[in-house]
Amino acid sequence: MSKEKAEESLKSIKSACFGCDAHNADCPIAKAAGEVSDMLSSETVQTQPAR
Repeated sequence: MSKEKAEESLKSIKSACFGCDAHNADCPIAKAAGEVSDMLSSETVQTQPAR
C-alpha cells in the first residue's frame, strides 16, 4: 500500500468515527485507525506508488 493510499484510508476511517467521549478497545473503527496509523509510522508503507 502506498503512503498516499494509507493516508486516504485513515481519513476515511476517521470520518466514520462516532466521536465517543472515550475510546473502547473493542471499537473496530479505533482498531482500524490504529492499524493504519501504525503502518504509516512503520516501514511497511511503500514510499513509491504501487504499480
